[in-house]
Amino acid sequence: MLQSKGNGKGLRSLYSLYFAVVKTSFRHDLKEEEIKIVTSVMGAMIFVKEPLDNDMLIVLPGVKSKSVLQFIQNGLVSVIDTGSILYFHHCLFENFLLFPFFK
Repeated sequence: MLQSKGNGKGLRSLYSLYFAVVKTSFRHDLKEEEIKIVTSVMGAMIFVKEPLDNDMLIVLPGVKSKSVLQFIQNGLVSVIDTGSILYFHHCLFENFLLFPFFK
């Protein structure tokens, strides 16, 4: 986990920004099934610790087509790559997803 100096307000501000990105990027409140799919894809990216291509991600639960992956890429375009291989642009976004107050 990230280490910070002082009272941690800097990280809280950064994580608040990332939370706002996730909340507003999809342009609507995510349905429960959409949340599960996004969580599945982001979790796989974190667990594997390397970029994943669409063919690897399409076998995950809930990911039924490349259009589902496109939905995630479009929603999180500011923090992940939009090509056929997904990786995080912001290295701290992975830490944000793992941070306790995100859950």
